[in-house]
Amino acid sequence: MLTDRDVRRDIRRLLRSVFTDRDVLLAAAERLREFQGPALVVWGTEDRVMPLDHGHRLAQLLPHGTVVEIEDSRTLVPLDQPDLLVVAIRELVASATAGTPPSRREV
Repeated sequence: MLTDRDVRRDIRRLLRSVFTDRDVLLAAAERLREFQGPALVVWGTEDRVMPLDHGHRLAQLLPHGTVVEIEDSRTLVPLDQPDLLVVAIRELVASATAGTPPSRREV
């Protein structure tokens, strides 16, 4: 996406088509309540595009949602703090395997 103009064009089209219908977005958000698996919501504490509160609201929609706040990260946590993201994913997998809910926390 960073180097290919055609990929950026396609992503722009996709985002405009998917994220413009409010009713579709609200219905999709409500369906999150039905998901019974473990769900990890990883959010950068310095995100200027999507406020941290949005991550917490998203996790609250998921019956087994967990928020992990990643310090010194913005919207693209995998680029800003890849090692901390890996730790968060490993902890979720370990807790799901052990049958214990992961804790909501900051990293």
